[in-house]
Amino acid sequence: MEPQYATIFRKSFMGTAILQGLLRRITQSKSPTVEYTAWVRSQTSLQRLHDTLGEDKKHVKCVAGGDITEIIKPANLVILGFPPGELKAVFGVVGLVEKLRGKLIVSLLAGVSYEQIQDAAARNLHLLRVIPSIGAKINDSVTLMAETTFASPEQLRMASWMFEQLGEVQWLPESLMDEATAAGAACNGLIMVAVDAIVDASVAEGIPRSAAMKLAAANLRSSSGLLLGGGMRPESLKESMSVPKGITINSVLALERGHVRSAISDAVRQAIHYTRNM
Repeated sequence: MEPQYATIFRKSFMGTAILQGLLRRITQSKSPTVEYTAWVRSQTSLQRLHDTLGEDKKHVKCVAGGDITEIIKPANLVILGFPPGELKAVFGVVGLVEKLRGKLIVSLLAGVSYEQIQDAAARNLHLLRVIPSIGAKINDSVTLMAETTFASPEQLRMASWMFEQLGEVQWLPESLMDEATAAGAACNGLIMVAVDAIVDASVAEGIPRSAAMKLAAANLRSSSGLLLGGGMRPESLKESMSVPKGITINSVLALERGHVRSAISDAVRQAIHYTRNM
């Protein structure tokens, strides 16, 4: 089942990435079967959204301000894409919660449980917690979905269809949602720090920055492909490249002297603990 109308409360990078991925799929298929509306608060945000979407903005109705209860009225799926700390303020808008009832509410609010959302709405919402990855923008997301009893099978099919347009969908018990969200976020951050450091070091040794960036990104993609579809594990991948007196093994040993492995593990665990206490 495809949603007929989808409204996105957008005040986040992820909300924009989802919209870009969905519109990219529409452009590729040449068959826009869903009517999308993106709501932002100000004209400044609206202009920024238009600039980001470029030519694709013709496939979405972008709205700044106005009566949000009327804007979401035709939607059968509403995505909440604002900072988690704003939940009570948003649900405090007069008449909004009543207009949300009966629709599938897809929450992108990291660290906010089904119970917390239901409590803020005084219950009776159809809910699905979803956390896409940053690859949503290019239809290469791994989207986490929390198992739920707050949505009908038909609504879950509708949401699955939408997020499958952005990449792979992974269902998890809600009890693991915060941990998986934090692990994914930490992975993105740690990888970007590593790539940035590799590029800077390469430039310092004479490699042009553009070439260093392409080299680092391509090697990251190749390694990911081998881990995901090549039947390899991190240990076997490292061993296969670590020939006697080789470059790879000496690089790894230099990292180990800097306690990088334990620092990465500590950063991931810190991210998980932080998310649990949001």
